[in-house]
Amino acid sequence: MHRAGADWLRTTPIAHRGLHDDRRPENSMPAFEAALRSGYGVELDIHPSADNRLVVMHDDDLARMTGTNAKVAALDATEVSRLTLLGTDATVPLLDDVLDLVDGRVPVLVEIKPGTRAHQIGPAVAKLLRTYRGPVAVQSFDPRIVDWFRRERPSVLRGQLAGALTDHSLPRAQKALLRSMAANVVTRPDFLAFDVDSMPSAWVSVWRRTLRVPLLLWTVRTTRQHHRAFRYGANVIFENMRPPIRS
Repeated sequence: MHRAGADWLRTTPIAHRGLHDDRRPENSMPAFEAALRSGYGVELDIHPSADNRLVVMHDDDLARMTGTNAKVAALDATEVSRLTLLGTDATVPLLDDVLDLVDGRVPVLVEIKPGTRAHQIGPAVAKLLRTYRGPVAVQSFDPRIVDWFRRERPSVLRGQLAGALTDHSLPRAQKALLRSMAANVVTRPDFLAFDVDSMPSAWVSVWRRTLRVPLLLWTVRTTRQHHRAFRYGANVIFENMRPPIRS
């Protein structure tokens, strides 16, 4: 299956939480600006705030990145966006801030974190993306979120995240279901995003043949992992390196 406007999923390396380092925190405006300057796509994570704005943050709590002992969902967007990241001047961004910054210049990959009901966060994401002019896609480990976009906003590119999930404290049956991406039968994702260290995967091979969609491998941090992704014909979600941009 080939979706119009999806070629970047095969060719443009995507900076994991932006192009971050010791000076530019992950999921920060400086990290996204650095990715823009280098021509990389940007991947980011979102959680809803108490007033249902979309906060760019990997964790569901703020302690690691801001030192504030509170859940993202417990504060409204104004409170969250005043917090600084890892002792720098960079503050916690909102998704609309990042979209305004990128303005269609590079692709944006929005990871919708599990833990929020699809019917709550789906419309909030879709509302922002409705007026955005630029390459963008959403992805999630939660197939219910992927399915929400299939049903309610099929024009938005959607991807299924998966991996071996060995470091997740989930029930064994749930791990097996997620690892196999069995819900793809219903959700029909436009791309797959799989843990590079879990390759090769028989399930990835099955779904690539069945759906004929791009494969992204995450999180590529070494030359060896990058070579592995190349062997599988996959694009990369990367950090701590500078992969070439394919034409």
